[in-house]
Amino acid sequence: MAFAGALLATVGLVSTASASTPEGVELGSSDTEAGVTAARHSGLRGVSAYEGTGVPADVTAYGAQRVPAGHRIRGYATPTGDVGIQSIIGADNRVRVNPTTSFPAGATVLITRTVDGVERQHCTGWMFGASLVLTAGHCVYNQTSGWYTGQLKFYPGANGTTYPYGSCTAATLRSNTGWTTDGSADADYGGATLNCSVGNTTGWYGAYWTTASLNGTSTTIQGYPGDKAQQQWTHTDQVRESGSLRLYYDNDTVGGNSGSSVHTVRASGSSGCSGRCSLAFHAYGVGSNGHNSGPRITESRFNLVIGWR
Repeated sequence: MAFAGALLATVGLVSTASASTPEGVELGSSDTEAGVTAARHSGLRGVSAYEGTGVPADVTAYGAQRVPAGHRIRGYATPTGDVGIQSIIGADNRVRVNPTTSFPAGATVLITRTVDGVERQHCTGWMFGASLVLTAGHCVYNQTSGWYTGQLKFYPGANGTTYPYGSCTAATLRSNTGWTTDGSADADYGGATLNCSVGNTTGWYGAYWTTASLNGTSTTIQGYPGDKAQQQWTHTDQVRESGSLRLYYDNDTVGGNSGSSVHTVRASGSSGCSGRCSLAFHAYGVGSNGHNSGPRITESRFNLVIGWR
């Protein structure tokens, strides 16, 4: 069944809602088997980043909610209480981003989750359209408890205790069957369509896919690590290994960075994508090969998320 799903995605059937899918969520098919799409196309295809229009005087102009002074978001915590410090590779070379009202900081999104009335730092997302946030699949869907419907809030450009772009909620949560059905780490990506159009103001990341090796391509991860109290931090490294469905890199991350864009910076006018161009969805800390990793943007995945816009 997984092979059939991969073939469907490859030929462009990019959004396949299930009859059993609950209201407020949408599933797509996904490639989960290495090599299925390899070498069907060469070159590089994608869409460019958009840097937005700046900070508005009133966040309600694009449908967001104002965040009152003193609003409390509790810190990130895994079920065991740690923040995944094993994902710092060597020295901690992360750098704080402050202020957060220029691109791409404004298009980088703090995601929180509220359970039993307690709102906690949860994940990172990245704007990929006026109302679309992309992130890791495990940030929107849990293999045991299901969709996080009604539990998530999105704070573009959050900066400690200030929230310059307000907050939005999810109108639709999105993922793919490779994650929700197969539980494949290689397919651990998803997203949310927001109830606001904040992306027109914050801008959004670009993205591209290629079947060529990306080894040596610079990688930046900018997001909300769980040990930094809703502050935005960044670190740049490079692709260390290129799998057909997954990329490996040594960017320093901890829990809370899940869902961040793994992106590179391409010059204006570059073919396929220019500006901040995403290559993968950060999802995992150090594995057996000594690198952090995330699902790679493939042709079918690119087509799927473009369809979510």
